[in-house]
Amino acid sequence: MKNLSVYITPVKKYSQEADTSIRIWIDNSLDLGWKKENIIFINNFPYEYNGIKSTVIDESVFCPFRPGSSKTCATAYLLEQGFMGKDIYWVHDPDAYQLNIITESELDLNNADAGFTTYGWSNKWSLGSYFLKDTACDIFKRIKDTIYEIQNEDERALVKLTSENFNGINDRIKTMNITYNFGQRQIPVNYKLATKPLKVVHFRPQNGRLNNLAAFMYGKNELGIPLMNKRLIKIFQYHGFK
Repeated sequence: MKNLSVYITPVKKYSQEADTSIRIWIDNSLDLGWKKENIIFINNFPYEYNGIKSTVIDESVFCPFRPGSSKTCATAYLLEQGFMGKDIYWVHDPDAYQLNIITESELDLNNADAGFTTYGWSNKWSLGSYFLKDTACDIFKRIKDTIYEIQNEDERALVKLTSENFNGINDRIKTMNITYNFGQRQIPVNYKLATKPLKVVHFRPQNGRLNNLAAFMYGKNELGIPLMNKRLIKIFQYHGFK
């Protein structure tokens, strides 16, 4: 399996927040046993951290009206260019942090081309963390085209395609458990739905408005428990989060 994150921006550099997230992601991935060659990050600018260099692609994949959908547009581009081999690719935002080991067998994608989570508390697709195989090329190309057709985000594009059952998409994708994309909203509802132990927590640690760090690291949430394990907390602390 490959571990892939995408960050495309016209300014051709990470924001301070994103730079911290990518460093945490790389250190965390190595700590979990990912091989360096299986940790892939895609930029439209060169970048290197901890011996891993970014793969640089053209910034034409940047989505100007929905920047957050640039990840999915880049994924479509990579599939069309034959970049992705026969492995399963876990594609995610830099601030989707893996808590525990994920195995291909547990994903159970033998009969699916891609796996997406919903928001858990909502049935709307969430594309902050998903899994795919190269057989999903036409699906992602159509998501990208639909983004531009409807002038809206990738998640709404996928809702449109599944409602229309484009190319039999509903038989080709798998709804993954929220444990692979545990977000910062409706924590009690999603915790009840999530397979334990949690596999991926997805939140912006520097978003003070929602006080995400307190909720995830210190258990200042409705559950009263930390959502990060001690291993990941140690990595966050190394990068300056106290």
